[in-house]
Amino acid sequence: MNLRLLTALFKKDKLIVILGPTAVGKTALSLSLAKKYDTEIISGDSMLVYKGFNIGAAKPTDAELAEVKHHLIDILHPTEKYNVMDFCDAAAKIIKELNDKGKIPILAGGTGLYVKSLLEGYEFSEDGTKSTSSRFAATGELVYDACVIGLRRERAELYKRINFRVDLIIANGLFYEVEALAKIGLSDSQAMRGIGYKEVLRCLSGDITKEEAIEEIKKATRHFAKRQFTWYKKMPYINWIDIDDLSEQEILKEVCIEVEKHFGN
Repeated sequence: MNLRLLTALFKKDKLIVILGPTAVGKTALSLSLAKKYDTEIISGDSMLVYKGFNIGAAKPTDAELAEVKHHLIDILHPTEKYNVMDFCDAAAKIIKELNDKGKIPILAGGTGLYVKSLLEGYEFSEDGTKSTSSRFAATGELVYDACVIGLRRERAELYKRINFRVDLIIANGLFYEVEALAKIGLSDSQAMRGIGYKEVLRCLSGDITKEEAIEEIKKATRHFAKRQFTWYKKMPYINWIDIDDLSEQEILKEVCIEVEKHFGN
């Protein structure tokens, strides 16, 4: 029996995926969508798993976490390792559990490799560092019955939002957060290598000024957005929605149309 036929014999779990570059507006949309469909959110961001790394990682606020149940947030100590295989294993289990309850979970994407690997059914080497093959490559089908939505803004507007977000996390206390984390011995942790944290750490050690650190964070975040689009180009199943001229309610409406069209509701 070939793999395509074998795959067709099994009912796929349903999944809504919200993708897009950093600062595009995924968090607000995911919250509204989860409340509308009475479901839960799975984070696809490799930084949000770490406890204590809140401001620089743009982690949802306590109020947002209280509004809708989130998964794969604050699950690890900052010294623990986390890779794409860990994410795929954990996310697959949660998706199955929620589907069994009659809910369609929302995967709010952040790390392109993680989301692509989950959707396409990548198989990994034992150490989880290499994507050796994928079900999508073999059959042309995703592992899930997934409605994959991409949010897109014009580059100038996106960069404006990125710069604003960086200024906001600075105002909200990023330097104090990094200093506090460094004082408890987390300077060399995997989580401290994230954008925002490594630049502030360099400032605190005297390598660069505060102003230089802020500019480096903005530059690194813009480059990260470019890398995200590189991943998205490898994902032809994304349904893109241009949202520059849309309000939050209009974005929600457009996404709901796509979701309900996909699942036949």
